[in-house]
Amino acid sequence: KLPRAIRAVRWRLPLELTQLIARLTYKPFDRVFNVREIENFVPERGAEIADTSVTSGQREVLLNALKQTETIPLPIVEVGAWRGATTVGMAAVTDRNIYAIDPFNSYPGAASDMEIMQNRTRAFSHIKHLRLRSGEAAAALSQERFSFIFIDAIHDYINTWFDFLVWEKLLAPGGMIAFHDVDDHVGSNLACRRIRHQRNYIIWGYCPNLVVFKKTA
Repeated sequence: KLPRAIRAVRWRLPLELTQLIARLTYKPFDRVFNVREIENFVPERGAEIADTSVTSGQREVLLNALKQTETIPLPIVEVGAWRGATTVGMAAVTDRNIYAIDPFNSYPGAASDMEIMQNRTRAFSHIKHLRLRSGEAAAALSQERFSFIFIDAIHDYINTWFDFLVWEKLLAPGGMIAFHDVDDHVGSNLACRRIRHQRNYIIWGYCPNLVVFKKTA
């Protein structure tokens, strides 16, 4: 019920403050842990892939993690599907249902991107597109549990941390949650450095700009 201007300030101040903290404390993610102690490490980003910002090296770690969770017969979530290139990459290596979460309503060209995504994923019956925001989708799927979650949405600290909080509670023990842009965006970097200190998560895999956490309990 606050006036619109006050509501805007109330939102912007925490956003700008946390982004400032993220910039001041930024560390490349491979400097906050020992890469020799994790199960899956790819040192190079690799080649670019059409219609996705996920590179070949990052996709290798992502798909390796996905295969590791194949013994958990629960669905998968991708938050931020864009044109569906990573979505179909995952769908090609698993028969589990994949919920592709993307509202396609906040930027120019969104309708065209959604059409490309839907055309690309149409051949995979186990891909379910939910045109919802992250929090709305988590609420809609709150009775589900998931084996693998890939977060590649808004990359400031507040939104990345929010995505972790709403989705990790739906992740089954032994499942994995991956984050993109952990080196190129200071907000996601800070959020994932904080996740690293959560007592029930360990770093399972890393390629520059992508990290995968495993839920241990």
